[in-house]
Amino acid sequence: MPIIQIFLVIMVLASFVIAYFAARTWHWGHVLVMLGIFLSTLGFFVLTAETLRINAVLRKQVNDLDKQINQVEAKNLALEAGTDDASLIGQLRNEEVRIPEDAERILSLADLDHQLALLTRIRGRVWRDVKPAGFDPQAGTFQIGVEAPTPAGFSPASVVFLFEQGDPALPDPTRGKQYLGEFRVRQATGQQATLEPVLPLDQFEQQRLAKSGGPWVMYESMPMDRHEIFAGKSEEQIRQLIPEQSVGEYLRHGKEAGPDDDEWHRVGVDENDKRVAPDQQAAKTLYQRRLRDYALEFEQLAQQRALLLTDMEGVRQDNQRLAAANESGKKLQAFREDERRRLGIDLAGIQKERRVIEHYLSLLQTELADTREKLAQTLRENSRLVRELAHQQAAGGAAAPIQQASLFALDWAN
Repeated sequence: MPIIQIFLVIMVLASFVIAYFAARTWHWGHVLVMLGIFLSTLGFFVLTAETLRINAVLRKQVNDLDKQINQVEAKNLALEAGTDDASLIGQLRNEEVRIPEDAERILSLADLDHQLALLTRIRGRVWRDVKPAGFDPQAGTFQIGVEAPTPAGFSPASVVFLFEQGDPALPDPTRGKQYLGEFRVRQATGQQATLEPVLPLDQFEQQRLAKSGGPWVMYESMPMDRHEIFAGKSEEQIRQLIPEQSVGEYLRHGKEAGPDDDEWHRVGVDENDKRVAPDQQAAKTLYQRRLRDYALEFEQLAQQRALLLTDMEGVRQDNQRLAAANESGKKLQAFREDERRRLGIDLAGIQKERRVIEHYLSLLQTELADTREKLAQTLRENSRLVRELAHQQAAGGAAAPIQQASLFALDWAN
């Protein structure tokens, strides 16, 4: 118990003792007045002491708050107007303000706004957390909506580039977030807009767009490839961002160039790693990664994809025509084979009939030869008989008729 409280308790007890002894000689009213005055004075003393204590506590708090306000105002002023005070910069770092470790000065808001304006002008506007609101596969259009900024600031007829929001799934980027394509703002009303593809979408792209439930991120300009994006990142961090088939050139950037590197990947620097002109003597030659124009490359890939799809469609139609021709050829082959089978049957019958006819012809020729032989013998015999008869008749006196008859018989026999 504090001393002041012990003292107060003793004073109260002493006042009761004094009142007790005073009551023997004083009137009880005087004793009550005296006791009331004493207790009131004691209460006033207590209240005065408490007031002084509260005033001291509050004044200390006010002084502390004033000091904190002055410090916060100094920090706010440093953040707003910039500063090179190392102590303020250290305090801001301790409060988790993102300040580079090697920074000797904090830029003012005006300077940062200027840099942001330059970067925004290069990058263009960006809308994040874009939510799809419907897809029309017949017309090839779909609706989107954004919550911020307000107003959204969509420009009708402008071209935008649409990505699925999030990180790609390495080592297979095809399974992660994807680039959806280049689109044109067909209609814009408030926080809503209707987009249509700049190039016609094939079936795969339509299905991918319909299945993508968002959120999306939409760029007014295709993001630019810059060396500064990967400056200061470790090899492990770069491997987490870049696919394995492309990570080599990112890791080699800024290192010694090899003898097999072409002139487009070589850059000369001086002793301070500052780039020198091509006609100046360089202290060393470094490998420089080629920057990519993603808008141009995506457009070229889209054209190549369209050509491949056209070739695939042509090959598919050729395959259909070849399949139809093959089917027709099979039917014709079956018809010809059946015709050949029937002709074979006919040929076998004709050959059989020919053999019969040849056999019958052979018999007829044999019989004809026998008949001719018999006829020749008969004619010879008739000629002999005619001559004998003519001789006999000539001997009897009828020579002329018999001679004419003999000559007729000989002519007929010949």
